[in-house]
Amino acid sequence: MFGLLFSERPREEAVAHLFRERCAQLFDDLPIGNHRNVFVPETIEFVRIVAPHSDIRGDEGCRVVSALEWRSLLAAEPRMKRSEADRIAEAVTVRDRAYTRVSVDRSLASRSADDSGLLDVADLYEGDRTRALEKPFPTWMTFLDPAQRALATRNYNGPARIAGPAGSGKTVVALHRMAHRARRTTGKLLFTTFVRNLPPCQQRAFAQLAPDVSARAEFKNLHSWAGEFLARRDLPDRMDLRKADNAFNMAWSRVGSRGPLADIECDNRYWRDEIDRLIKGRGIAKFEEYAILDRRGRRGVLRRPAREAVWELYEQYESLRKRAGFLDANDLIAAALREILREPPDEDYAMVVVDEVQDMSVLGLRLVHALVGNTPNALLLVGDPQQQIYAGGWRLSEAGIPIVGRGETLKVNYRNCDAVLELATTLEGRNLVDDLDGAPGTTLSRSESVLTGGTAEKWCGSDEDVENQVRVTLDSLAEAGIPLSDTALITRTNAEADRFRVALRGWGIEFRNLENYDGAEEDMIKIGTVYRAKGLDFRAVLHPYFAKSVPEDERGDSARDRADLAANQRFVAITRAREYVWLGIVANE
Repeated sequence: MFGLLFSERPREEAVAHLFRERCAQLFDDLPIGNHRNVFVPETIEFVRIVAPHSDIRGDEGCRVVSALEWRSLLAAEPRMKRSEADRIAEAVTVRDRAYTRVSVDRSLASRSADDSGLLDVADLYEGDRTRALEKPFPTWMTFLDPAQRALATRNYNGPARIAGPAGSGKTVVALHRMAHRARRTTGKLLFTTFVRNLPPCQQRAFAQLAPDVSARAEFKNLHSWAGEFLARRDLPDRMDLRKADNAFNMAWSRVGSRGPLADIECDNRYWRDEIDRLIKGRGIAKFEEYAILDRRGRRGVLRRPAREAVWELYEQYESLRKRAGFLDANDLIAAALREILREPPDEDYAMVVVDEVQDMSVLGLRLVHALVGNTPNALLLVGDPQQQIYAGGWRLSEAGIPIVGRGETLKVNYRNCDAVLELATTLEGRNLVDDLDGAPGTTLSRSESVLTGGTAEKWCGSDEDVENQVRVTLDSLAEAGIPLSDTALITRTNAEADRFRVALRGWGIEFRNLENYDGAEEDMIKIGTVYRAKGLDFRAVLHPYFAKSVPEDERGDSARDRADLAANQRFVAITRAREYVWLGIVANE
């Protein structure tokens, strides 16, 4: 939607300001048939129409288009149907009789039955929200729940946090807040996450939401941002995760595999997580700090002798790493944090958004906080502890980020149909979660669902049958009219994903790796691990789950930690589905 201001003189800032304010008043919380959705005025793009060859120039908040070139405004992909625009026009003329509605297409008066649009009033009055709410993500760039609309523009006098269960619209609200903030500031904006494939998807959505300010917004995972920042300062900026793996395995073979740690847990990945997430991920440099650390997110008690053994393993790893001369993931974040504290970036950031914040390390939280401090409205943390898929845990206060009085919790699920939601709630790894700072949070089972219907299928079988069952399921989805472009096959491990990639090639089915997916529409099934599927959603999801056959009564604390993470990973995979989900449980024989 465009707000057109016809200009003859270059200096009409006061007029332009009044025009923007009037548009905001006219369209603010404009209901479009459904009490859950209102038009978002931030999606209006303001354009000055000027005389040919005029020397009037645009600014951050307003494009300038010649009267001879106004048709260029129509080159972008439509965000709403004609019927939707027609209903908005009707609502505006009712709200303010000073405006006269002008139709450029008389055929709108005789709309065909199949052009009912996203928010058909008759359908919505009959209670059919399904078609209104199951539409793809870009639809939410124009229409929001009124409660979410308020969060997109609310004023906070410091860092803020938005929590909520899967499918509650946290990221959508964050993108709208970014657009709102961008149009009221001149600084850069940063949208960051722990995983690297999510930012490109959100960058595409933000470019649609706010094309006039998208050039000022960076969408990068935190390690990419940190590496580029260090490179600009001519500091070491390369992390080498393969060398980190080798160094840790060498350290484990020297001081861990035959010591007390192996008696507690023989799987060295457990102790790798202990070092990565609880020691280096928190910036702990002295044993006495670790000796008294509350190992939040991990079961059991590690007494001092065991912690001394962990510290010996840590020191051995660090010795090997420094000798080889490389940075691991935590070193990169720590180096960027030290440099920011020494000398802040040349350009100020007007806003930093951290999505999927529950997977960040404490060091990562300190880094984003250092970028903007406690500036009002400048730091937004978005996440759901129930979807944590990495070891350990923390509270925001441990990173020195104060959010008291500035925390919001969303409780309405807009993504999952009833059948998908019902299956997902049976898989909840934890029935109790916090709000990222110690207060009670909201689990998916306690959220309010608005989408009815859907299909959830649960299959149990052998390893030799699972591939055939996946093929059968894909065929049935095609018969049901669900295209490959709206379908994802999500696994727990890279090895499992590789196995099904081989199968898809054998069936002649094209696929896009989630690692390289940027949200573009293409007729390919998406495939990858749950780590790459986080933050995304699809019309249909297939999740083959290779179960472990370890009896519960034989599990120790560390094994139960791994089981908790596995349950969370399965939960995250299932909740990516909007209307269809297939859970294939492959039992070990």
